[in-house]
Amino acid sequence: MNRNHLRELFLGIVLCGTASLGWAQSAPAASLAAAQLATLRSQVQQFQALINRDLQTALDHPFGMLQDPKGIYLPNFGVVFHMEMNLAPMRTISMFDVRPYTEEELRQSHGTKLQRIRELKVHLSELFRVHGAELSAVPPEQNVAVVVHLFNMPSERTEGLPTQIVIEVSGGMLADPQARISSAEEFRKKVTFFDF
Repeated sequence: MNRNHLRELFLGIVLCGTASLGWAQSAPAASLAAAQLATLRSQVQQFQALINRDLQTALDHPFGMLQDPKGIYLPNFGVVFHMEMNLAPMRTISMFDVRPYTEEELRQSHGTKLQRIRELKVHLSELFRVHGAELSAVPPEQNVAVVVHLFNMPSERTEGLPTQIVIEVSGGMLADPQARISSAEEFRKKVTFFDF
């Protein structure tokens, strides 16, 4: 029993020593990244405020911004901004108005949402083209993405409607002055769009 205790103690010391060597080797990289992360954090906060202000006027009302854009940094990927929107709010069914939605209301809401999804993709792509260079701290090999969670009521027609849209572009392209002076259509060809 005493031998087992000594073996466990020795094994614990070896594991701690090995772990501390790995930490010591990665510590300089983390301290180098700290200054860049502070710059990136500031740029992400400014860009999320820009997205928020810009989207308030981008689409015809009514629409609902259910969650303001929030930016997060994912090491080895880049920056992701996420938000939740209701692109075409329907009238509220309440105890004062219990009428079910009409076929016309359901069809109109569905069509409006499809149209606004197209408009939103074009608008966010243009936002990247015009203002993407403001995210200069994003390494060129990493990416910047905007994820919009789309709110749909259970009673709505959701066939053909995604629950999320993702617009992604590389940090290198955002930093490229040629990409910024290209036409909106040319820039959109280099942006990845994904409906989920």
